[in-house]
Amino acid sequence: MSKVAGGAHESGKLTASIRQLFDGGSDGVAFDDVDFVDIGGQVRRFRHRGRDLVAKLRPLGAARSERALAAEAARRLGQLAIDGFGVVKVCVPELVPLSRQRAALVSPYLGTRLSSGDNGASRLSVSAIVGLLVALLGRGVEASGCVPRNMFRRDGETVLIDWEDALLVPAGAAPDEVTLMKWDIAWSDLLGRDLRLRERIPASVPIQDVDLDGFETVLAGWLPATMTRRDVRRRGIEVTLASELPLVKHGSVSAASLGHLAEDVLPSGLGVFHSVLTARLREQRGEDAYALLLGQLNTLVSSCRPATSSPKSEGLRRAWVLTLFAAAESCLIPAPEPPLEQLVKFIDQLASASSWAAACERAATAAEITGRLAAAILAVLRFDEALDLLLRGSCAQGVMARGSDVDFELSSAEHPAGHRPAEELLIEALACLGLMAEGSAARPAECDLVSADSRTSRDLHEWFELRRPGSELQDPGWTTDLLTSPSAGTVARPSQYEQQGREGTAKYLWFESRAALARLAYTASDVSRMPVTLERQLAIIPQVIGVEDATELRDLVHATFALREKSGSAHPVEDQAKGEITRLADRLERFRQRVGLPGPRHL
Repeated sequence: MSKVAGGAHESGKLTASIRQLFDGGSDGVAFDDVDFVDIGGQVRRFRHRGRDLVAKLRPLGAARSERALAAEAARRLGQLAIDGFGVVKVCVPELVPLSRQRAALVSPYLGTRLSSGDNGASRLSVSAIVGLLVALLGRGVEASGCVPRNMFRRDGETVLIDWEDALLVPAGAAPDEVTLMKWDIAWSDLLGRDLRLRERIPASVPIQDVDLDGFETVLAGWLPATMTRRDVRRRGIEVTLASELPLVKHGSVSAASLGHLAEDVLPSGLGVFHSVLTARLREQRGEDAYALLLGQLNTLVSSCRPATSSPKSEGLRRAWVLTLFAAAESCLIPAPEPPLEQLVKFIDQLASASSWAAACERAATAAEITGRLAAAILAVLRFDEALDLLLRGSCAQGVMARGSDVDFELSSAEHPAGHRPAEELLIEALACLGLMAEGSAARPAECDLVSADSRTSRDLHEWFELRRPGSELQDPGWTTDLLTSPSAGTVARPSQYEQQGREGTAKYLWFESRAALARLAYTASDVSRMPVTLERQLAIIPQVIGVEDATELRDLVHATFALREKSGSAHPVEDQAKGEITRLADRLERFRQRVGLPGPRHL
């Protein structure tokens, strides 16, 4: 392209205009292409010196690399002419540094893309498309981005943009199989049928094992560990083709566009989950169920898009996740009630409530959401081994303070430290719905209970808290046969965590009161399974310590919870708070001495 700025003075003006465009909150000029969506807000159309331009924000190093690739591709392609496309040109953007870390790639505004469908592109022949792709390879350019959304027709020419993923290869080299997959999906989407380019253009066969991309790395975590990276790549291609090849006789919804958009809207794990779920839905339930889900997602995108090309990503992300999991529940496993969306709205309503009753409702609702998302994930991903979903912490105990995380694990004897990829996916899904969560990575490191082979261990307080969603009774899951229940001696002495000493915080005091209650509930339960939720524990302890002391402990539990809610932090901040913590800690210590319970070491 010709230079946008004519000299140092004009270059400075261009730089200032672009900075204002991105940093000043301007949306720029609207794009003519109604299907263009820019989730990250990294692209702007604007006018400068009478010219209609587009600026794409990139890290400085990436911008330099992309421009260099575009320039070399332009040199290699020269005056390449292809039947159906005319002369093929490369748009080489101008690089405009904005700081030491970022730059803008600036190019002319080229109008509507080839993918818009209103420029005769749908009449292209398959042979013309194959001819274009093979010709690029013949010039030593493997451009996975040579797809309709990155192409424009102008005055008998076809202009190509976005060269960030291009590869410079020996002339005539066969394309990588992932590149071929991307071509197959995008060009099939344009013509509305599977063109099977993968059967018309031979792909290269790697001589050695492949390097996995981000999508494949996520997918590999969900597949059997015995699969090689070549196996993972093949599986990734199968899933993506099944997810994104065009619908047959189901209107104008673009599966390819939605799949591409999912990568931008969703966190990395959920983006891959979108592909796996839609592929499985299509495979098991057929085109109608698959089309219904895509239609729902397409409606979401339209409803979230304002006048500009950048939808409100947070709202779209949440709605997208709810739609995916609703589809999983309704089509892949028996659909429970109420709808997930209703539970999420209820959690939102409780966000600022600080009462004990609200904390109980928050914990119950968070546990149900967690259980249902986990069940959907396990049903869709179909792991070889069964994984136990176990809750712990305040969510398991049925009283979640504001800002508390959902603590859980997805584990088994094969994955004693948790199935981290599955947990990370669940954490992503919960975060999109407004619930922060921690998996096995945040488990206590203390080992009060240890198996005979020393391979499995639990912190005493964690063991007291473990339960499954839907049950209020203690349940250590797969560790039941490996860990012996705590002995009377173990319960009667300070745990490893307590031996580290008391912390002068409201959060720690809240832990102390619950630890005292759990020890008494365990004693009261005798040989039966102890209840985990605090309300159930408070109900059974009078039989162990009498009504008067049970009432005192109830008051202490409620008082420490109220202080935890009021502080909202793990760190003491005010003298008044410090005094209240000290008074409650002394009162709790006197209670423990009276009923014969251990407690944390005084530092």
